[in-house]
Amino acid sequence: MPLMTEAGLGIGGAYGRGALRINGFSVDYYSAAKASAGLQLGAQQYAHVLFFMTEDALMDFRHSSGWAAGADIEYALPSGGRTIAAETTTSLAPVIAMVFGHAGLRLGASLEGVKYTRIIP
Repeated sequence: MPLMTEAGLGIGGAYGRGALRINGFSVDYYSAAKASAGLQLGAQQYAHVLFFMTEDALMDFRHSSGWAAGADIEYALPSGGRTIAAETTTSLAPVIAMVFGHAGLRLGASLEGVKYTRIIP
């Protein structure tokens, strides 16, 4: 997801859209909707990328219901930010998640659920 927008005050949410690229080609498009609850305050934007390390992990993602649960600790300042997170997508399969390009003002520790949905043109 090249751009996720997130905001929260105790209860939060995020949304973004992106492409699934295989060998340099966009093969599917997905949206990601996230709901969270915990100690959180503020708003931010960031990029979110999943790297599938095996063909099986990629096929599991493409054929799954798209739900993932997780927890995170994060901050975002105008000069940048960091996220420490774990979610079922990356903990149960050979998938690496990266979050980068934080912009905004946010501080939080929360439990979250994410729904990846294939966008059908």
